[in-house]
Amino acid sequence: MASWIYRFLLFCFCASHAWAADTLYQGGDSLNSSNTLVSKNGLFTLGYTRLGSTESNASYLGIWYNNGRSHPFWLANRDKPIADNSGVLAIDGSGNMKLTYSGGDLVEFNSSQSSPTNITAILEESGNFVLKDENSSSQQVLWHSFDFPTDTFLPGMKLGINHRTGQNWSLVSWLSDLVPTPAGAFTFQWDTNGTELVIKRRDVIYWTSGPLRSNTSFENFYLNSGKEVDFSFINVSKAEEDYFMFRVSANQFTAQGQRNFSMWQLRSDGSIVDITTSRTYGGSLCKGNNKDGGCERCSGPACRSNRKSFELRSGYFVNPVHRKDDNSSLSSSDCMDICGKNYECVGISTIGDNANKTGCTFWYGSFTQGLSGNNIQ
Repeated sequence: MASWIYRFLLFCFCASHAWAADTLYQGGDSLNSSNTLVSKNGLFTLGYTRLGSTESNASYLGIWYNNGRSHPFWLANRDKPIADNSGVLAIDGSGNMKLTYSGGDLVEFNSSQSSPTNITAILEESGNFVLKDENSSSQQVLWHSFDFPTDTFLPGMKLGINHRTGQNWSLVSWLSDLVPTPAGAFTFQWDTNGTELVIKRRDVIYWTSGPLRSNTSFENFYLNSGKEVDFSFINVSKAEEDYFMFRVSANQFTAQGQRNFSMWQLRSDGSIVDITTSRTYGGSLCKGNNKDGGCERCSGPACRSNRKSFELRSGYFVNPVHRKDDNSSLSSSDCMDICGKNYECVGISTIGDNANKTGCTFWYGSFTQGLSGNNIQ
């Protein structure tokens, strides 16, 4: 009888622990390369993934939506990749959550100023990763990932600024499709003065949504307005903070409603894409010489005429001349900007000079468009 009771209790403990696969507990729990946390609705996963070229071993701790492991919408160590699979996330005895690896401490997410015990981290059904003090009556939030967005905007996130703490909420694009470093050319932010969304390229306005109208729409930006999508825009302006966010109905966080779930991603080419509807704003739609759909025309003596813009073309050079710049901090947008300011430059290659799609190849001379040859922009 005692043996039967032991087996029953053991089964109950294991089942309970497996059911809590969305939570990291203080005191023994850790997240390494062989396991993940999954939100209760099954839409979001926190784990390690390798990013970069096929030759790269760079490992990142990130959160992805559905099966989007190749492009997590949030990264813990965006500018500090781990060179192997030794990453470990855990909450230490002082209540601090840290990402460590074989070389030491990598990222510290919180310096606990509350009780050092009974701290948990949970991947919520919204995709927010939250560190909580379970000892407080209100389960005080000590830190959460929504306060530190990378290149993707989810319902419940903020764009704006906290005037008291100086916290700035904005998106920064990846440098290329393979490199997630926050050195990307584009930022997506909330203009508190103009009450509009803005994409900037290296701090210069590239695209604007137009002012928010009655908290329901923008002139140059809108979500799917079908009856199956229930969303709302929120603009808060007060002494402590100014911010913009959008919300969706609770049922859109369920497996049945996920096809209507909105998530805005700032791509490395400067476009904002609603990954659910595939609607695109900014990016390649803004050619540097047009003001359509919120685009801002390049100004200044270094800009080319209104008739000149970058377009994808295939063709050949009679006497090809090209120059390479393998600077790994240059994105394709940087390459276009450099070429655009050099009147002898005809175009750039569509793929960067390096394996990670960074760096530039500039082309000069007489280009003839054809069915085959060099793909340039």
